[in-house]
Amino acid sequence: MDTELSADFKRKALFRKWLIAGSIIIAMTIAFFGFRSLIEPSIERSKITIETTEVGTIEATIPASGVIVPEYEFLITSPINAKIEQVLHSAGEAVQMGESILKLNKETTQINYDKLLDEQEVNRNKINQLRLSLERTLNDLQTQYSIKEMRIQSLESALEHERSLLKIGGGTAERVKQAVLNLDIAKIELKQLKNQISNQQKTMQADLRSLGLQMSIQNKSISESDRKLNQAEVRSPANGIITWVSSQIGSEVSEGSEIAKIADLRSFKVEGSISDAYASQLRNGGWVIIRINDTDLRGRISSIQPAVENGTVKFFVNLDKKDHPLLRSNLKTEIFIVTSVKNQVLRLKNGSAFDGSAHQKLFVVNGNQASSRVVTVGESNFDYIEIRSGLKAGDKVIVTDMKDFENQDKVEIKD
Repeated sequence: MDTELSADFKRKALFRKWLIAGSIIIAMTIAFFGFRSLIEPSIERSKITIETTEVGTIEATIPASGVIVPEYEFLITSPINAKIEQVLHSAGEAVQMGESILKLNKETTQINYDKLLDEQEVNRNKINQLRLSLERTLNDLQTQYSIKEMRIQSLESALEHERSLLKIGGGTAERVKQAVLNLDIAKIELKQLKNQISNQQKTMQADLRSLGLQMSIQNKSISESDRKLNQAEVRSPANGIITWVSSQIGSEVSEGSEIAKIADLRSFKVEGSISDAYASQLRNGGWVIIRINDTDLRGRISSIQPAVENGTVKFFVNLDKKDHPLLRSNLKTEIFIVTSVKNQVLRLKNGSAFDGSAHQKLFVVNGNQASSRVVTVGESNFDYIEIRSGLKAGDKVIVTDMKDFENQDKVEIKD
């Protein structure tokens, strides 16, 4: 006959049944998720970048390259034909306004300067001699004029005497006529002498003016030569840094040739270049963004070079903050030329997911799953893409390149 099972045995048997059932359920769950992982694509969260759509301003830009240059650079040229005698400062050194940079040998210029001074002294002697000669001639003419006046007075008296004699019968009409003729001749001679004196005075003044003009020209030459002598010790025109200096002692430099460059490093501008394909989008006064590391500086295009060199167009940018501490001479930088501005548009951070086409397949994140969605994009710049349709503000979107999942509708995101 059957023996009744004890309660303890029954409890152990029930426990074994539940243990077996739980193990089966756990195994089935593991198998289910393992199978699911085999058929559903996934990506690690650490390998993607997720950004949130937002409403804001977007500036459409085109990229260019540039270099930071001093806003003001002083070019120093040689004032004379000379040899470099001494170099007092080298490139890269700071100098103060008026500080000597190099010295030029001024021996030849000094000789020419002394020659000009001697010539000017000769001109002064000529003027003195001319003045004395003209004054002597003029005095002689003045004396002759006074004699002529006295002779006329004498002839007038003689005429009156002859007329008196004619009235009392002591003279003749012929003698009166002769006295009148002599007086008329004397008056004509006096008039002629007066004109001669006037002409002599005008000639003297013209000659003196001519020599005075020569002296004035000579004085200018002397002043210019003196200025060149003073500039033979080349000095800095402003506080700055020497960017280049002709440093070969003994080398000859001609008048007007470059011998040094001084940069004023208190303010800067940007020299930019862009492909000539975008030249039509450049305009004076247009906004420009200068990116140095992670800092953006703004400015406006001040000038555009008309010539195309090697397929590029050069332009210059005046910065709003010309003395920003990040600015360094010859520092290469990114430039973004603003072509249009849109306010209150839906935008998303730019990333490798965007390939430039108007319609893009993006993945919108919801928890640990990303679903594909076709999105229409508009204007763009280095930072943002305009979203015209397919997304709404607050959507979380993967902006990393997802070409490996372009045929998938959903992707699991693994932490």
